[in-house]
Amino acid sequence: MLNEKYQILLDQYDICANRLRRGRGGILCFAGHDVYAIAQTSLSEERLLAVSEWTKTLRAAGFPYTDQYVVNKSGYFLTYDKYYESFALRKTFSGPECDIHSLKDLKNASRTLGSLHKISSDLTFSSDNLRKYTSVYKHYQQKYSEMKSIHRFIRGKKNKGIFEYRFLEHFSEFQKQMETALEILYESPPSRTGWCHGTYNQHNVIMGEPEPAVLHFEHFFYGYPILDFYYFLRKVLEKNDYRFAFCETMIKSYTREFTLTRKDFRCLYGLLLF
Repeated sequence: MLNEKYQILLDQYDICANRLRRGRGGILCFAGHDVYAIAQTSLSEERLLAVSEWTKTLRAAGFPYTDQYVVNKSGYFLTYDKYYESFALRKTFSGPECDIHSLKDLKNASRTLGSLHKISSDLTFSSDNLRKYTSVYKHYQQKYSEMKSIHRFIRGKKNKGIFEYRFLEHFSEFQKQMETALEILYESPPSRTGWCHGTYNQHNVIMGEPEPAVLHFEHFFYGYPILDFYYFLRKVLEKNDYRFAFCETMIKSYTREFTLTRKDFRCLYGLLLF
């Protein structure tokens, strides 16, 4: 049943898959030495085109280990099943994901992210289907306002549970910490702008040879590269009890490829504090 459902979709492409198996979020399709992944998508044709053009740009610039969306026989990225649900096919890589508890894997993944930011910082790319991140401070100021709104809502509830009482009990100390973080982010904005992956984490890094492969550029945007690194660093620290060895390894590996200024480190501290 699995093969039949996806074979109908694959028949709309110029590939001949001889084996299928389930993967994260979709189906992996093996065609000789090539590996493809097909999955449902909510992205538009225009956004998929932008992602495809961006990964082609990266490959041409010297960052070859990325996945690549494939057009179907009709020349479109979106393919539909009999229920008119939309799917998209990527040429991708197989192998183990980055182990979030392995210092070796995290060292390589952080270095790869630094290399991605270094290479993409010199690239020009234009598309009508791009989003831009204009201010770290404004973004977190909005998050702070949302937290205050939640506080007001919970305080006004008549029937409160244990969580609500604990939240109200500790909110003042959290509020002070958020305000301190906002001061830091206002005084120390990132020093460099550039292209960002958007969702760089252990699931989107395949530990292949000779270099790790980076997948899923669907959320790429122009903004501040340090946000990519912060997002990845925070995820790793959360999963490893905030052990300093992980933080030190990742920062050293990342900055060997992409230099951070003193202001950048202050910004990173503000992000983690928030």
